[in-house]
Amino acid sequence: MAKNNIFYASVFFLSLTVILLSGCAYLTHLDETMFMKGLGDSQKEMQAELNKEEKLYNKLKADIDSGRLKRLTQKQRIFRIYGEPALCKPAEGQSGVKETCIYRKPTGGLLTEVILFNLDAHDRLYSWQIQGSVK
Repeated sequence: MAKNNIFYASVFFLSLTVILLSGCAYLTHLDETMFMKGLGDSQKEMQAELNKEEKLYNKLKADIDSGRLKRLTQKQRIFRIYGEPALCKPAEGQSGVKETCIYRKPTGGLLTEVILFNLDAHDRLYSWQIQGSVK
């Protein structure tokens, strides 16, 4: 009976030692582990943002194709519904157009489809066009 008690006590202390030493090994690599966790979290956030932008772009394209997007819609309303464009710049050489805003598909690289919005002097939608679409 005494041999069993010694055996169980040895197993207990050996297990306790392994648990405590494994904690020390974990603390040694804590910085690397936290970096990798942060990297994984940021990739998830970026993918969620890409999915959101893709959804908004698809909604914009569907509204244009179905005729739901109307001329003279206010710029701020467009931004609120479809998100911020990739770029807005002053228009040059276009009569009645003050500013051009570009919405682009978030995936697809440089050859991706873009939608150009032309805004008038009152920040209303004057015209639009889709460039680079494949039909």
